[in-house]
Amino acid sequence: MTTRHGKGVCALADVFSETPLTAIIRDAIKESIRSGKLDNGEELSAIPFHQYMKQCLYHHEFGYYRSTAARVGREGDFYTSAYIGELMGEQLASEISRMASEWFARDRAFEIMDWGGGTGRLSRQMLDEWETRNGTAGQSERKTDFRITLVEDNPGHQRVAREQLADYIIAGKARVVGSDEGESLLSGERPIFIVANELLDAFPTYRLVRRNGCLWEWGVACVENKGLTACLMEPVDQRLETWVQRTGLELLENQSIEVNLDAADWAEKLAGRLGRGMLLFVDYGDETEELLAPHRMDGTLLCYRNHKAHNNPYEVPGEQDLTSHVNFSHVRQVVERQGWKEQWYGTQKRFLIESGIMSKLSAHTFMDPFHPVVRRNRAIRQLLLSDGMSELFKVQLFLKTE
Repeated sequence: MTTRHGKGVCALADVFSETPLTAIIRDAIKESIRSGKLDNGEELSAIPFHQYMKQCLYHHEFGYYRSTAARVGREGDFYTSAYIGELMGEQLASEISRMASEWFARDRAFEIMDWGGGTGRLSRQMLDEWETRNGTAGQSERKTDFRITLVEDNPGHQRVAREQLADYIIAGKARVVGSDEGESLLSGERPIFIVANELLDAFPTYRLVRRNGCLWEWGVACVENKGLTACLMEPVDQRLETWVQRTGLELLENQSIEVNLDAADWAEKLAGRLGRGMLLFVDYGDETEELLAPHRMDGTLLCYRNHKAHNNPYEVPGEQDLTSHVNFSHVRQVVERQGWKEQWYGTQKRFLIESGIMSKLSAHTFMDPFHPVVRRNRAIRQLLLSDGMSELFKVQLFLKTE
């Protein structure tokens, strides 16, 4: 099983690969008013890597996340935690229920927005768990109404999500909308809980490098008979240099890093729009000090296709996933600036253990590897131990109660 994470980095290598998106990117480079410098000193028209990555992922027709193909699961290019049994959704639902009772005791109905919810597996798992809880609650126990709005722009994922959630949609407990409609639903007095599982890593990122004592931005140029290639550019956004300076960390010579302004902007905008509620981010990443540490000379950018990770972002533009580690220090800064308080931060493994997942392990004597009890035990082990995923993934929770 390949999960969408890793410690490698995309090597900025020259590769000539033609896809429907290649000509569009080539034209954008030709029309660019900016220039980039190759290793041999030659200057060519160029676009920032951020612009290239944005086209690869979100071009309206040929972008990776805009095609009708499902990108997650067996038929896609990677799995997420929601695809390891049903447990991730169950544990999230359990914790959301607990926090709703503890921090929003006067409310009985909650809007949960599964932002970037993909094919709806996680939403389905959470809804199933809440149905079970309400169904087994005694007369004196609190029954809470949770409704899920799954926010997703990939048309293929939307189709699968509507099938996955069909019975809940009919019952009025779920709906599937695009991001524009999702943003229009953020106002109001009711508390809104945002769940973003492996969403922040999907925002296009800027890539910076230190060369000859100066800070440069990685760009993308096109060389005749060679195709798309890396180049150096002056940083296009003043906030990039400002952010690096504010970290107080000095990049080593030839060290590359990612600065994801888009993810931070989205989190800050969301926090600014919501009155009361919860923001829960689950993703792979770390703190600034780790992501800019000397042993990370090439940053964290990775590419995924057919459940295999590799290190060439210029291979098949628009037909592979490009992703980088989330900087949770950066997210914390912008969200807290909007008056939210970080309630919990740690590894996914610790989150799952503290939320009681170990109590779901069962002793058994079944020899059949496909028996439900055996499969459930195996899913727990995978979530906690599988190739370090549960340590690499972090859970970050913010609250705003007034």
